[in-house]
Amino acid sequence: MSIEPIVESTWSEILRLQAEVYLFVKPESIEVLKDKWFRSPRCCFICREGEQLMGYLLAHSWNNDSPPKLFQTLPRGTEGPILFLHDLAVSNSSFGKGVGSTMITHLVRVATLSGYKQIRLVSIQNSMLFWQKQGFTPVEQEVCKSYGEGAQLMQRVLWM
Repeated sequence: MSIEPIVESTWSEILRLQAEVYLFVKPESIEVLKDKWFRSPRCCFICREGEQLMGYLLAHSWNNDSPPKLFQTLPRGTEGPILFLHDLAVSNSSFGKGVGSTMITHLVRVATLSGYKQIRLVSIQNSMLFWQKQGFTPVEQEVCKSYGEGAQLMQRVLWM
């Protein structure tokens, strides 16, 4: 299993994987996904085993306690000390192989070395238990309804 940076040719695979795993949330456009990559390319990567794409992760710099809206590019001037984990997807065929945990470990290392104070995310599709196992805790704050039923804002503090 290897962690690799996203490159332009990776996007067709990412879109296929996105369509495979997001059953209850409408997939975002390629323009919106690439916008996260452009902002923080070191925090966006894939996980492969041989030629197989096992998963991808998109995270970006953010300056607000509220999460960014889905389906929109990031507003200018919103870079900041928070790393917002926008998307983590693992292929169905790779489920249970530690792909998600491996990508989170890599992200925490990159985020810490980059000076981020915390990582925030919105847990969707009943994934809260996974995020708690990764060291994230719920934040009592409403999130935009576009994230879907049962969405929960979570955070992992890296340093104070």
